[in-house]
Amino acid sequence: MLAPSGRAESAHPLRRLNAPRALEVRAGDGGPPSALLHRGVWLTVEELVDCYRTDDRWWTAEPIARTYYELLLEDGRTVTVFHDQVRDRWYEQRYG
Repeated sequence: MLAPSGRAESAHPLRRLNAPRALEVRAGDGGPPSALLHRGVWLTVEELVDCYRTDDRWWTAEPIARTYYELLLEDGRTVTVFHDQVRDRWYEQRYG
């Protein structure tokens, strides 16, 4: 059995891993992004690497309708962003 340490237990609140972050993009009507704002600087999209759509939970009060884009940016990074059609907002999706 362990003796009490005398320190109060600190509860850490739960948080979602890899939660999407809101993002500003430049894109045409319904098209892929041409640039995105990263740390106050607009970065041009050099290449659209992949694109796919996800529609789910359409039978609930909170449906999901998203178009995902994997983009190669001018600085050489590849990022995944999505357009949430339900809320008409853009997000960056991180995977790590």
